[in-house]
Amino acid sequence: MSSKMVMTASTAAFGIFGSGWFLLPEMMYKYWAIVPDPNQYMGRRYGAFMLALAVISWLARSAPNTRARRAILMGSLVAWVLTDALSLYGALTLGLNAWPAFGVELALAVGFVWVLFIRPEPEV
Repeated sequence: MSSKMVMTASTAAFGIFGSGWFLLPEMMYKYWAIVPDPNQYMGRRYGAFMLALAVISWLARSAPNTRARRAILMGSLVAWVLTDALSLYGALTLGLNAWPAFGVELALAVGFVWVLFIRPEPEV
């Protein structure tokens, strides 16, 4: 498993979730069983940030493994770990439809742990 592969998968997940929240927040609220805000403002804000993270991951995936790229990898790890913890909380405590997202986010977090700490690529 390479950092390029993990960042490409991260791009896909950020892009899918972000597009859903940005373009179709009412559908996402319904899927997750969340009571929507009347104008879907927060869903669209969440989607916008996820789309930005998708662009960052996509552009950084083929860059040389510099300190800046490792910072992007670390930031992505933090994003996926925190989001995964919230998905687990939502599934267990709030009864939300968060198990599929939890699985995807957990796989991505493990991938980032792998490329950052278990089999890190040499810095240039």
